[in-house]
Amino acid sequence: MNKTNVKKRKRCEKNPSERRDMIAVGGGKINLIKKCCREDGGMENNMKKIAYKDYLDKVYGCFIGKAISGNIGAPHEGVKMPMEFDFMPEMINCELPNDDLDLQVLWLDVVEQKGEFFTSYDLLDRFVNYCTYSPGEYAIMRKNYKRGIYPPYSGKFCNDYYLEGMGCPIRSEIWGCIGVGNMPLASELASRDGCLDHYGESIWAERFLAALEAEAFFESDVSTLIDRALALVPETTRFKGLIRYVKELCEKYSDIKVVMTKLLFRYGHPDCTSMFQNLGITVAALLLGENDIIKTSIMALNCGFDTDCTCATAGAIIGILRGADELIKAYGLTEITYTLGVKSDRRSNKIFDLAEDIAAVGVQFTSTVNSGVVIEGAPETHLEFEKPTDFLFKADYADMDPSVKLGESRRVTLTVTNRTESAETFGCKVSAVNGLICDVPEFKLYVPALSSTSIDVNISLPVDTEIIYDKNICTFEAVGENTEYFLEGDFGVACGAVWKVCGPFWRTEPVCTTKDLLENFTLEHPYSAIINRSSIEGNYHDKVRHFHLNYATDTASEYVGEKELFSPLDKNYASGVYEQSIAHLAEDSFSMEDLFGFKGPCVAYLSRIVIAEAERDIYMNIGYSSPFEMYLNGEMIAKRENFDTWTAENVHLEKVKLKKGENKLYVRMTRANRDTKMNVTFTYGPVCDEHNISLASKNPYMF
Repeated sequence: MNKTNVKKRKRCEKNPSERRDMIAVGGGKINLIKKCCREDGGMENNMKKIAYKDYLDKVYGCFIGKAISGNIGAPHEGVKMPMEFDFMPEMINCELPNDDLDLQVLWLDVVEQKGEFFTSYDLLDRFVNYCTYSPGEYAIMRKNYKRGIYPPYSGKFCNDYYLEGMGCPIRSEIWGCIGVGNMPLASELASRDGCLDHYGESIWAERFLAALEAEAFFESDVSTLIDRALALVPETTRFKGLIRYVKELCEKYSDIKVVMTKLLFRYGHPDCTSMFQNLGITVAALLLGENDIIKTSIMALNCGFDTDCTCATAGAIIGILRGADELIKAYGLTEITYTLGVKSDRRSNKIFDLAEDIAAVGVQFTSTVNSGVVIEGAPETHLEFEKPTDFLFKADYADMDPSVKLGESRRVTLTVTNRTESAETFGCKVSAVNGLICDVPEFKLYVPALSSTSIDVNISLPVDTEIIYDKNICTFEAVGENTEYFLEGDFGVACGAVWKVCGPFWRTEPVCTTKDLLENFTLEHPYSAIINRSSIEGNYHDKVRHFHLNYATDTASEYVGEKELFSPLDKNYASGVYEQSIAHLAEDSFSMEDLFGFKGPCVAYLSRIVIAEAERDIYMNIGYSSPFEMYLNGEMIAKRENFDTWTAENVHLEKVKLKKGENKLYVRMTRANRDTKMNVTFTYGPVCDEHNISLASKNPYMF
């Protein structure tokens, strides 16, 4: 979504606190939440009641469980195999920061400021400005934000490897505690969070957990809680099938290692943070752990994978069920504190104080969006939330794609929402940048009272644009004709990287010429002399069938040089040897199938001129699945001759030097099978660091 700034015309400064997007906010959405409360056992006829003492005790227990269980799992995060740990008291060590808790503290800061009208943009803005680390999907959502690509697009674009990771399900507890007793509300609040860095299944996982945790304040049976929360998840999701399968397994097997083996058979993934295997482990540990936080945590730990997350989520749920008082007495706990890895001015580092602050928001929400729940005996809350802006702006991209390629356009739907009771007509202006063109740069927009009005514009990138920038933030301005409102917003359009492609280059096995075929031709055994030279393993028949049915993989031959790779691409190029074309890759990852339709083993060269504003040392992340070589300014900077499972970062290059101006980068890709995929990203540090989006590409037609 988009940041929005609304101000009176007489004011000339921007007010960052008035930035808004449109995820699940506004009159219609909030009214819908209230309606859900009434229909789901919430209002007059079925009011849910809980004593404040019990509510606070369960919130406190939730975050005690989050802290101690998360620390049980944290030292072994990423171990993808069964383990055999027994509990040791020293495992409970809350001195290390944990992103499972860190980001929820930032979210609390946002909700205390914005109230129920907080938006996904507000959360992402807080993350970018108050959190310094960027592992996996966090780096991608940070990069998208800085390109003006806001939620929900920030969670999907350039995020194919981490799309279904654990980054958002681990942040569910705050929404369950604030939305106490109201599963639809807790789920909806979680959806505003999940779309920052995920799309689809992982968001539903976070929504499921938030709903379960909200209901856990009133229901103590884990199996019942799972069923109730799962009822909110669509039947079409793979996640729903996962949870049902885990329940079936736990009804048949009491050994969690057996459950894990069967779980991985169906849902295993090479990434230790994949949501499916980890949520399966968490739910299995909850079903088999008998509400014993230590037993449950050790069960989850000994399954491996994303152990800090599986343990922490299970511990948080047990903490709600049992409450802090019971946990403290049962396990002899002293006062639990936490260590933050983000910037936040909480009043202390005590879990109790954090729980009390979260409970204050939950109490206040029962007077607005959660009126179907009564927290009896609660102290008066005096949280003063910022007043929502009168007008909102958002931009939506056709096909969920915020990118545009050379010679093409992207349809963007611009929407202004009026929260006032008076209609307004705005004079609007869209300003594109870096050679992009908006087909409707100026227009009038009539917005009725308490309503929204949209207009479609097309943002295009002319084929003769010389320099293509990845980051392109277009601005939107609207001046009211009847009032003094001045509305500002922005939206980004990514142009990615533009490469020249030479290829495909292919050969037979064995290599032969027409002369070879003529000299060795016989009617009885036409291939015998040639096939005997084949290096393919197996018998004569294997070699013949390979000759008929396949191409050979070639990792040694050189087919073109830098002169051909960096000469201007000729639109009318024709050759009997190879084709030249453009590959405008909007996202970071790409496969051979994105380059051409040739299906067999082959070699292709991709060349790109990277433009840097100044000389600098950079870091690079390279993902690959097949052999490749990479060269920068004539020097080989990376080479791999093996085959690997593609990830977003198989290779990390440190301090690669870029010259000011033009830098010649090219890649030699080899395909042996269909699974040939790569990605190239530039970063500020060697691993888990922010992506560098300051570079540009020169149009291959103008090399």
